[in-house]
Amino acid sequence: MKLRLLIVFSLLFLSCNSDDDRVIEDEAVKGEWVLSNVVCYCGFEPDIDFSLTKIDFNTERSMVTVTHESEYAFFRENGEHFYGGQANRINFSDGKVFRFEVKGSQLTLTYEDSPEISDDEVTYIFVR
Repeated sequence: MKLRLLIVFSLLFLSCNSDDDRVIEDEAVKGEWVLSNVVCYCGFEPDIDFSLTKIDFNTERSMVTVTHESEYAFFRENGEHFYGGQANRINFSDGKVFRFEVKGSQLTLTYEDSPEISDDEVTYIFVR
């Protein structure tokens, strides 16, 4: 009986896969980015300058610094924000989760919307 129990526990232990617990793959977002566009179901002034919002990812500290040089606050409030996540998702302490994708010099951050709320989809497009 002890042998069977040992075999079962051994199989359970060996079946654990470290790929299930991948950490965030954030090296591609490292550095400073400038907001170039916001895509959402919201209205903006025609002359709004998105480029006055900058973000800087410090991947060693798992922190993003947001700087707004205008009256509008896009993405996050001014300041430092710690993040976590897995794979291509960034989680913030307020519960907001963003999927990210880097293609060349463009970073796309898409808010993972709540299915209970209509029209809360928003995508932020940043460039280097």
